Amino acid sequence: MPYTLIRIPKRFLDDHLERDLPTPEIVRETSFHYFIASGDPAIGELIEDARHYADGLDEAPRGILLSARATLRAIRHAGY
Repeated sequence: MPYTLIRIPKRFLDDHLERDLPTPEIVRETSFHYFIASGDPAIGELIEDARHYADGLDEAPRGILLSARATLRAIRHAGY
């Protein structure tokens, strides 16, 4: 099944991963971004976590909040 690579900021995904949540596999990375596959089964968990932060439901540093919002934008742009 073909998939699309989604470029997301490292900051939020690193935070998500550090909390031991199901995390999409990182296919590729640059200095500031990771690329994940659109069909990864853990993408739903990443979306829910990013929504939680983006909606201000948790006290988080501004950088995490902005990175969560950018993560959601990237995933939505990919068709989710």
